Amino acid sequence: MKQFRDKVFVLKYGGDLLESEESIEDIAKDIDMLCSLGIHPVIVHGGGPQLDRELTKKGIKFKKIEGMRFYTPEIIEVAQKVFGKIGRDLRKKIEDNGPNPKIIPVENVRVKRIEHLGYVGKVITVNKLFSYIMSDCTVPILSLFGWDESGHLCNVNADDLAVAVAEELKAEKLIIHTSVDGVLDGKGKRITHLDLKTSEKMIKDGHIKGGMIPKVIHCLQSEKVGKIHIINGTIPHALLYEIFTEEGIGTEIVRT
Repeated sequence: MKQFRDKVFVLKYGGDLLESEESIEDIAKDIDMLCSLGIHPVIVHGGGPQLDRELTKKGIKFKKIEGMRFYTPEIIEVAQKVFGKIGRDLRKKIEDNGPNPKIIPVENVRVKRIEHLGYVGKVITVNKLFSYIMSDCTVPILSLFGWDESGHLCNVNADDLAVAVAEELKAEKLIIHTSVDGVLDGKGKRITHLDLKTSEKMIKDGHIKGGMIPKVIHCLQSEKVGKIHIINGTIPHALLYEIFTEEGIGTEIVRT
């Protein structure tokens, strides 16, 4: 455990893992454990399922292009409220468990707009995070927005943002919490260790497919992060099992 003291861990949680108070409480306890060991956690959270429900409730139609939501100004406005509530819920639970969470202002994320997706951007820079991290285990919390070069607020992909933050902070680990047991082979068995060459072959052969493809690609594009893990966040305290046990509980991804 001592080997990770003063290291940065970027933790990405999908919206489906933030649906219940119990799940958020488990996350808060894991964060408290990391802080007690001198590790600096940084949180990136999504909220896709919650946003879908709110848009449906309001009668706002939306479409997806290649699995990515098309964002209009109206949808951006709703997303701000939905993601903002998730961030506040996380902050309260983490605070109740001891650490000092801080929601990072959206001004810290700059993006290049992806025109065919409406108000969606690709992360270019992430700034001013170190000052929040290096004192009293302050826990930065980022949601999925950034400003483009024309001053428009845009949504950003959660995996894209998590990788960008991890690279900016030269994180020891980027841990992506999903609802599956990591990357699976053709027989549905979890792969514990995955490299660039093997990943490319598995994508080509169709063994890595669907929503897992962009996650693996985002991970493999990173050259500055120590190690990247994809784990099943529906398992209570999966984060601690992955980090502090010999075999882990998910898939560890490295370039070579």
